[in-house]
Amino acid sequence: MNVDGLAPGAAGLHLVGGVALLRPEEQVFEAMLDGWRNQQLARNLALSTIEKREGRLRAFGEHAEAFPWQWTPQYADEW
Repeated sequence: MNVDGLAPGAAGLHLVGGVALLRPEEQVFEAMLDGWRNQQLARNLALSTIEKREGRLRAFGEHAEAFPWQWTPQYADEW
């Protein structure tokens, strides 16, 4: 464990304590995409690959008009 109590390589909290999010769903979704992008960069994937994947995910989200935690198999069938 590090001095801050996290295991090596663990992600830290990106929010300030006691502060309410203005648009929590959008902010959580963006944080998820940032984490996913970082994971792909760590795997040394090409930026073009990462951008295409992110673009498809955003397009699917617009089609579904919902956030990922609200997606159902029906959205994929319609896509």
